[in-house]
Amino acid sequence: MEFTIIIPVLNAGARIRTTLESLLSQTALASGAARLTCLVVDGGSTDDTLDHVRAFDDPRIAILSQKDSGMYDALARGLARAGGDVTGYLSAGEAFDHHAFGVVCEVLTRYPDIHWLTGQEVTRNEQSQIIGCRLPHPFRRSFFDCGMYGTRLTVLQQESTLWRSGLNRHFDLERLAACTLAGDYFLWRSLARHQELYVIDTHIGSFTVEPDQLSKQTPGAYRRELRALRRRPALWERLHALIYRQYVKRTRPGKTAARMLRYDPVKQQWLLRKP
Repeated sequence: MEFTIIIPVLNAGARIRTTLESLLSQTALASGAARLTCLVVDGGSTDDTLDHVRAFDDPRIAILSQKDSGMYDALARGLARAGGDVTGYLSAGEAFDHHAFGVVCEVLTRYPDIHWLTGQEVTRNEQSQIIGCRLPHPFRRSFFDCGMYGTRLTVLQQESTLWRSGLNRHFDLERLAACTLAGDYFLWRSLARHQELYVIDTHIGSFTVEPDQLSKQTPGAYRRELRALRRRPALWERLHALIYRQYVKRTRPGKTAARMLRYDPVKQQWLLRKP
């Protein structure tokens, strides 16, 4: 199974090494279960970012470097080139768990009707220490469409999310390239229009909490852009989301939650528990 991972980057310096090392050290690559194409889409870095990339001297890493209008312009260029079986993207400095590709290969092979999946919500501090880990409740397609995830409900963690590459044809890359902050939401809404999202009870990737993150520089800007991209929610959807938020805060997904996969140590398989 071939994975295409896109890394939009601009002046990330040595941080990009963390991301590339997490990709090249995937156990599924060593076993032959997976192959990798990594697209480093650089916006014209003026520091040593590309020197760090070139130092790997690995044919699985391709560099696309030219001036762009931001992260999602770079991501759109990467998606236009993405092929293979599975697609995802990471910001420079973020990382996948070493066994992430192996889990995804097993699940997508066993369950051909699953096209889009995410893992536990794992967060790290600036020292790369894990400071939070939460198993999300199953996501609802209607809440993606009307923009509840990211406003009234928690965002989907992009670093833990992958999808079959055939879904890339559903992205309007021109609209994605015009996004400045909420391009991730634009992708999720596009995917949710065609497929259900499944949750795997395991560590796929993680998000690093840093004080200088783009979304924090202008408070409220992410939500404003998201609202411009969403379908306006009906009143009943707003009320439903408020009730659902309280439910999510107080409970953990049950063993038979819809669209949830857990590992069965007896059968030694990732199993989809039907509610």
